[in-house]
Amino acid sequence: MGTLTIGPPPPSDLEVILSRQQVEHFAENGYLVVERITTDEELEWLTRLYEHIFAPENAHEPGAPVARSDDGLDGAAAGIGQAFFPEMVYPELLRTTYNRNARRCAAALLGVEVEQVTCWGHMIRKLPGGREAPWHQDEAYWEPELDYRAVGCWLPLHEVTEEMGAMQFVPGSHKGDVFHHEPRDGEVALHLLEAEADTAGAVACPLPAGGATFHHSRSLHFTAPNTTDRPRLAFPTEFEVRPVFRDAPASMPWVDAYRAVSGGTAPTHYVADGRFVQL
Repeated sequence: MGTLTIGPPPPSDLEVILSRQQVEHFAENGYLVVERITTDEELEWLTRLYEHIFAPENAHEPGAPVARSDDGLDGAAAGIGQAFFPEMVYPELLRTTYNRNARRCAAALLGVEVEQVTCWGHMIRKLPGGREAPWHQDEAYWEPELDYRAVGCWLPLHEVTEEMGAMQFVPGSHKGDVFHHEPRDGEVALHLLEAEADTAGAVACPLPAGGATFHHSRSLHFTAPNTTDRPRLAFPTEFEVRPVFRDAPASMPWVDAYRAVSGGTAPTHYVADGRFVQL
């Protein structure tokens, strides 16, 4: 039990710098595919950490390595496990080739300097038979009191196909407000949201090992059930500039409902590079 001594990430001089055409594609469509953002050696390093974090003996026990969630009222049936903010326990994750390249790309997509961008991570393991992630926008899960400028980067730790649960996006869906969302099957406590939106024209984005996708925080996205015989390991990371309070909270009744059953309150801080920062 406890944290794994993983050592520093493998050294690499791989640099990913987005072209003007890639930035323009993102601005128009709300998503971008990058074929290579980290090395095979780093993927192996990350996989060892995943194996430790998601080992059954390390789940739901005092001293577990990171905050864990089965992402469901019945985690075994859902076939999905999650670990939030792993960089708080493993700061090495902030010094990876992946983080360096993804942060630079996110800054370019947001139109800001790299120094303005912070991040928080979210590890996902979707087992064979693991359910879909319904169509949603990331911002629908966030605080209605805050105004965000954020880009998500989704890194699988291996080649990923549509059947395994590759990301799918609706081009241009980021250009409006947050759509109305409802809890899947009316289960407010589950906090699994589904957007009420037209998803025609969706584009699936399978990836080779070492590739990643970027998406705007308001881009509609979805992953299919994992119908293969192999777990799908993915490392989404949100890159953002410091959020600011809105003049008035956005109307997000599904967040209000979840707060009512979970005891949640208005935000007082946000997570930035492995630490809590007061707003």
